[in-house]
Amino acid sequence: MTQTQNDEDFPKSHTVNRAYINWKDWDESKFGSFTELDALYFFQELKSAGVILNSNLKILEIGFGNGVFAGWAKANGFDYLGTEINPELVQRAGKQGISAIASTADLRDILSQKTFDAIVSFDVIEHLSLNDIIKLLEQIHCLLKAGGVFIARIPSGDSPFSGPLKYGDITHRTILGSGAISQLAAMTGFDLVQVRSPVLPVRNIGMLRALRRIGVILVQKIVGKLIRVAFQDNRRSVISSNMIFVFRVN
Repeated sequence: MTQTQNDEDFPKSHTVNRAYINWKDWDESKFGSFTELDALYFFQELKSAGVILNSNLKILEIGFGNGVFAGWAKANGFDYLGTEINPELVQRAGKQGISAIASTADLRDILSQKTFDAIVSFDVIEHLSLNDIIKLLEQIHCLLKAGGVFIARIPSGDSPFSGPLKYGDITHRTILGSGAISQLAAMTGFDLVQVRSPVLPVRNIGMLRALRRIGVILVQKIVGKLIRVAFQDNRRSVISSNMIFVFRVN
């Protein structure tokens, strides 16, 4: 979870932070833990976004939560830094030897001497107001190297199936569709590289799980096509519950 200083209409206190951690069931003993499926997902998601995965990769995560991606990045030897509004989560990261900062300030002021190959944000953007999303994107644009990418996962505003994600958390504030993503890219100086469904790896996960996932992918393709034709004038859209978008800096 992350916020900026302009989000003053939602209470920010130790009690609220602790309540959110408890509600998310973020056990401190599991901070930074990830499964083999998590590892496959992150690897494929970044690879699909065009990120070159090597030990020289400099990566920033906005809103790292209980550190699933952070733990994976550390295990792979990437040059990782995470930001979080919640000081308790930053303390957890420090105990695991993961570089992290607690901040709601402008990232350009805090990280003025740093640039990154990739910046990621999983399930965070929806917590921000539209104005704060624009401000964050402007900051990210300044922190990325030429050719660097910003990868974000959000509930899909295109999809009739994203309701549980949109409305299942009272701190969610803004839901974006693919058209709005295109607008934001133009407003903040990014090239829009991808707007798509999250990857769903089917290799190296066992035969039964792979078969189930292949079935899910086929159903999503069929249902997505029907919805686009019947209800969306066959416009390109992301019908899965979540959406991935990738921005790039020239």
